[in-house]
Amino acid sequence: MPSDSRSHLKLLLALLAFASLLYACGNPSEESRSATLDALARSIASTATAAVGGDVDPAEKLKTVEAEATTQARSVSATQAALSELSAEQQAATTTAFAPYAAELSKYDVDPSRGRPGWIHPPVTLDIEGYQQFDSKNQFIFTIVGDFALSADITWNTQYGTSGCGFVLRSDGHEEKPSQYMLMITRGGLGHVIFAPIVEGDIVGGYDFYAKGKDPNFDWRNDTTNRLTVVGRGTMFTIYTNDILIGEIDTSEPPPDPVFPPPPERPSSDDEEAMERYQQELEEYEREVEQVRANLQARRNEMKEKDTVFERGFVAMVAVSESGHTVCRFDNAWLWLMEDEG
Repeated sequence: MPSDSRSHLKLLLALLAFASLLYACGNPSEESRSATLDALARSIASTATAAVGGDVDPAEKLKTVEAEATTQARSVSATQAALSELSAEQQAATTTAFAPYAAELSKYDVDPSRGRPGWIHPPVTLDIEGYQQFDSKNQFIFTIVGDFALSADITWNTQYGTSGCGFVLRSDGHEEKPSQYMLMITRGGLGHVIFAPIVEGDIVGGYDFYAKGKDPNFDWRNDTTNRLTVVGRGTMFTIYTNDILIGEIDTSEPPPDPVFPPPPERPSSDDEEAMERYQQELEEYEREVEQVRANLQARRNEMKEKDTVFERGFVAMVAVSESGHTVCRFDNAWLWLMEDEG
């Protein structure tokens, strides 16, 4: 079987095996959780938005947020109640800083007159090592996201093709069994985009797009940069790489059949050794296709029983490692919060 076809099938199988890995992301140690909360507190205090306007005491606001987040598991409702409204001066400063990014919104069919900036994030590097590791970062983690546009330039170096970089979307923040969406780009199969709903810690369904087939600028090689953008309107998500539309998803509907690579080609000659190798590759191909189909049907059955529609939640930048060393750097990351466009 050609190496790219084999990589594609392996990637599909890896997608459906992400459940245990994604479960781990919602269950950090107490020490890690405390350190993360401390870092978030320090970062929020130092943002340009918080620095504008002397009427707000950043330290008191942080104490309120930290208390609510710690005692009530950082739930959406608790966090929303903890954050006060920005002053007019703060809003103006944020809008001015966001202007270069607002000019990009029309590329993604987003009306810049209907919404407001969420945040502009400073550069972030997530560096993880080992089997099934996960790391995430958002200095503005307490921003609640409904309809949104989120974008970042991602530079990667992954030891394995099924490791990847991307976003967690509309997470409920549950410590042990989160419900959320995960969007990843991976190097496997010359570049893929994976979108996975996770319900109470378990992956339910999954969507796989071949990025290189639609985006001629997508670069699957290590130490290269691709821009990943996602727009979420209700249950509809549109995904772009390098400003090229890659796919559309309706999370209220079951995932479609995956696009399988072609089977291995039969040898033109009747050479015994070539035919034997072909038969082995064909059996492997058919076995893996059947496994993907069976796993996908199992996920579809689960979707009938579990709600995969999440209307609001947190977002973050993430790195996921199948094994080995994975580095994801996020630059020019921004979030736009949309108003009702109906």
